[in-house]
Amino acid sequence: NSQDIMSAEPTLQGDSIAEWDGATLKVVTSNLISGYIRRNGAPYSENAVVTEYFDRHDTYGEQWFTVSVIVEDPHYLTEPYYTSSSFKLLPDNIEWNPVSCDNR
Repeated sequence: NSQDIMSAEPTLQGDSIAEWDGATLKVVTSNLISGYIRRNGAPYSENAVVTEYFDRHDTYGEQWFTVSVIVEDPHYLTEPYYTSSSFKLLPDNIEWNPVSCDNR
């Protein structure tokens, strides 16, 4: 029940509601404890709303996963703060070669 979510005390993780929009997962998070967008970045207040979009897509035959984030906060931000990160799916073990600490 969304009414129960909004009446709860703010937390570090906040309260999220997710929905599929076609192939994109949209997650909206609110009810956050105030903090900083990045460790040494701009602050955000308890009024901040974070919207994330998770997309899996093919580009030129390669599989990619993109996370786009929008932070809106009328208290500290004069406009939305946008950021995104993209990750390319690599074949198993192509760049991952863990070794035991004993083998160093």
